[in-house]
Amino acid sequence: MRAGVNLPGFSIWTSWVAVAAPVVFLVAGTAATIAAPGFSSIESPISALADPTRPYPWIISTAFIAYGLMVQGLGLTLYVSTNRLFAKVMLPALILLYGSGGVAAGIFVTGGAKIVVFGFSEGDLHGVAAWITLFAIMMLMALGAFAQTLGDESAVMRKVSLALFILTAIAVRAFLIMPAELGLRGLVQRTFFGTTMVWVFISSMHVAKRQRHGG
Repeated sequence: MRAGVNLPGFSIWTSWVAVAAPVVFLVAGTAATIAAPGFSSIESPISALADPTRPYPWIISTAFIAYGLMVQGLGLTLYVSTNRLFAKVMLPALILLYGSGGVAAGIFVTGGAKIVVFGFSEGDLHGVAAWITLFAIMMLMALGAFAQTLGDESAVMRKVSLALFILTAIAVRAFLIMPAELGLRGLVQRTFFGTTMVWVFISSMHVAKRQRHGG
């Protein structure tokens, strides 16, 4: 019996795990919202569901952690599926950063005042983790759109990445400049959550199918 792991074959399965990650998060987020009477998805960010004063805050916290771990499957597939040194190093590193930020966002509660380390509160660390994830995923989308690192010669994947990158950038800009009094920050946040997760879903499916058909 041959020893070792069939890494290309294994990476196909891990990419399908990444495909499932946005679906798992969507289901968990919906369940957490339903379990929190009076919660407004239009006004409040999704991380507010982790507030300890709300019913079942562990649902959304677990969803963040599970999502961050599941998307790592895409990093392995990208590592295996490319021979370009830049892509082989940069793409898995950005996926690791993206997923790690998601895990941290699930561990540290938004708005938490408890001091955790070096004078930073839980809320501070949650905010840092959230911006790390956003930076990493927008870098991945930009590389997919402009550097052909993700889709190789696929013009469709480049166009998808570019369109989702632009939509994400617009939503993030709106989130940053929008006055809280408008009561729409939750909706705008979910918009760029949605565009980034659509990118993860489509990209993971693309590389899984590419690997399955031998590159």
